[in-house]
Amino acid sequence: MIPGLSEAVDCHRLFVYGTLRHGFERHHHLERLGAGFRREARVAAELFDLGRYPGARPASGKGKWVRGEVFELRQPAHDLRVLDQVEDFIPAAPARSEFVRALAEVVLANGARQTTWIYWLTAKARAGRRRIACGDYAAWRARRAMI
Repeated sequence: MIPGLSEAVDCHRLFVYGTLRHGFERHHHLERLGAGFRREARVAAELFDLGRYPGARPASGKGKWVRGEVFELRQPAHDLRVLDQVEDFIPAAPARSEFVRALAEVVLANGARQTTWIYWLTAKARAGRRRIACGDYAAWRARRAMI
């Protein structure tokens, strides 16, 4: 079961922190869906290197943040079904998924808080992965490109 599924109709926002962000490999999916960029934000989480993409887990302690972007979904029910496939999330079998979709509270630059959908890395998939300490996939990729 998807946490917060009963609230799905009311939540039109999605927080993305990896390859769905502007300028990355999977952003075209959001463009194709007509999702509108709203603002940058951060979520209390830790970011992990999965090779070709990152994964985030809810923070295990205070002061750990993952930076990303908030998008407004035009047709949330439809758009989330499409994005579930992109993220290899199987709503009927979350235990077999690498990511699970859930509601999370993000913090905007002005300090305001919003509830958004997010794709969390499962605890099982996180095992043994290296943490991206800066919490910003774009900055981390840019630094790696200079090495």
